[in-house]
Amino acid sequence: MFRENRCALYAELEKLRGRPLIVYMTSSRHNAQGLMGGDSVPELLDQINAVPPTAIEIDLLVISSGGDGTVAWQVMSLLRERFQKVSVLVPQAAYSAATLLALGADEIVMHHNGNLGPVDPQMLVKRWRPGSEKPIDVHFGYEDLMGFLEFVKEEVGITDQIHVKSLFEQFCNEVGPVPIGTAARGSLLSITMGEKLLRMHMTKDGEDTKARGIAETLNKKFFHHGYPVSRKEAREIGLKVAEASQPVEAVMWRIWLDLEEELEVRRPFDPTIIALNGPAAAALTAPVPQVNLPVNLPPAVLQQVVNQVLAQLAAPGGGLVGELPAADFRVIYVVCESLRHASRCILEGKVFAARQPDLDFKISMVPVQRGWIKVDIPDEKN
Repeated sequence: MFRENRCALYAELEKLRGRPLIVYMTSSRHNAQGLMGGDSVPELLDQINAVPPTAIEIDLLVISSGGDGTVAWQVMSLLRERFQKVSVLVPQAAYSAATLLALGADEIVMHHNGNLGPVDPQMLVKRWRPGSEKPIDVHFGYEDLMGFLEFVKEEVGITDQIHVKSLFEQFCNEVGPVPIGTAARGSLLSITMGEKLLRMHMTKDGEDTKARGIAETLNKKFFHHGYPVSRKEAREIGLKVAEASQPVEAVMWRIWLDLEEELEVRRPFDPTIIALNGPAAAALTAPVPQVNLPVNLPPAVLQQVVNQVLAQLAAPGGGLVGELPAADFRVIYVVCESLRHASRCILEGKVFAARQPDLDFKISMVPVQRGWIKVDIPDEKN
């Protein structure tokens, strides 16, 4: 549900900043991460359309580990079509595609705990290995290939083109030639979009070169996709990081803490734990009946004993569990809200669990509802 205290925080931040606020967060909860995707665009359009037509400035508070970089371009383009000034607020983390989104803002307001990140695109490729029963996930980016080739030449000292070509072929065999080409195009796209987003507001003479430099730095100069770019470092590379007052920082952080609590970011999503806290918990954790049998019983006698034990277990109170009730679960992947409109991308379902003869649990999840839902906004009068 929409938290009433967060509504009050939004009103406070709008008063401090003197402009409307839109909040967009994708979950970083383990096993339930949300990503910036195209399905968020209609929700953000609803937010933009809900802003009073007299408003010419907007704040977009973003918390996200990233996603589709083209979504960042689309969202910022829509914001700049509607508003004369766009500010991006970063209370905690805005990585990857979320950093790209921030590049298009006239100012970036970062909490001192906030971070941006590199924008080099990452790929997930499924590759079969000899003898494997299922494909293996291979994560890589274009800069991984360039770093590998540089290591071979500069550190190992292999410069002969025939040997370099052989090593390149091995890399292609590892991830596939087509994904490498896709990664190369993605890297160029990221630099181009970063430069274009920066040039939305870097319009003075000579700033076009500076915009290109910032885009390339964020794409190539950090050697890990998860590198946290602090507020100080963001200023050093040339980003327009504005000074934030202590009251603004305090409200931004309280908003993050409230969202973090509702999305259960610090609690990994685990269906087994959900089942063990559900209505079937007592049956799933009931004592295990033990039967001691003499060694080397004749097969006929052994079968007779097994049948007797099973009959006892099947009797009322015997310990053999029949039908077990399911446990309900709900996961929030993305939140998009303001004082005027609120929605979120959710997954609701049921967890079915059964204890196996080897005492392991068999867990099955069945979705009941998936996608974006509208959330009621508390009435300020209540």
